[in-house]
Amino acid sequence: MTDTNMQSSTHSDIISQPEENTAGTQAIIWTPPFTVFFTALLGFGLGLASLLTFIWLNSGLYSVERVAIVYSVVLMVAWLVVLLTGHSWWVRGGALFGLIWAACSFGGFWLSKHGVGAQDPLTIQMHAATNSALLAGSLCLSVARVRLKLWDAILLWLVLLAFCAYLGYSYLKVPAGSNSLLFIEGRIVAWTLYLSVAIWWLRPSCWRDQPGLTFLFGLATILFIVLNRSSTLTTEQNVFFLQVGFLCLLLAAVRVFQEEWRIYRQINR
Repeated sequence: MTDTNMQSSTHSDIISQPEENTAGTQAIIWTPPFTVFFTALLGFGLGLASLLTFIWLNSGLYSVERVAIVYSVVLMVAWLVVLLTGHSWWVRGGALFGLIWAACSFGGFWLSKHGVGAQDPLTIQMHAATNSALLAGSLCLSVARVRLKLWDAILLWLVLLAFCAYLGYSYLKVPAGSNSLLFIEGRIVAWTLYLSVAIWWLRPSCWRDQPGLTFLFGLATILFIVLNRSSTLTTEQNVFFLQVGFLCLLLAAVRVFQEEWRIYRQINR
């Protein structure tokens, strides 16, 4: 090998070594802390739901109502934190209705724990208030951080008009001898859940700007629809799905809080 070749080889090695080090440095990908926390909370929540369902099914140490009451208290705390840290009035409104939803859910399961039947007027009214709060919270949060398009306005107005028209039609079709108010409240219990799913999942803007929140709220609402149709919490599947629905709303509250905290840090930077 000549001196010229040796010098050229040495020079190319010196140049390629920093390039390799730079390429190796660029290949490192750091996972955001929130992603780790969110994933850990999801795994812990699903594991806890499975464990609580297994213990309830095989030992009967506690009732489903007691488990739901604990979840409701946790959600009240979570939405209260979002309410206190929110920067947008839409976010604060959504957090307020989320807090009302958790409080009404607490009240509904407390009534059930103390022997109030599912067909009791007080229980129906509590369920109507709970699902109405979920619909109002979905409306506020689905508007808060979304770039609204024409379809958003059309769908939201259609939802409002269709809901009012359906309630008016239900009032005219109340069976003879039935309490008209309770009959309408029973319809509210079901249709507020359907409209909550429509507000989230039928709007491309929600999937584009906040897909995680859209998926969590829609999934939780669908689970509540399934539970409302079965009207019983005596099976293993329904007990587990109830806890998953609560977990989805808890994760949604955590996601909203993370976004508000990020905005707070940007403002005070």
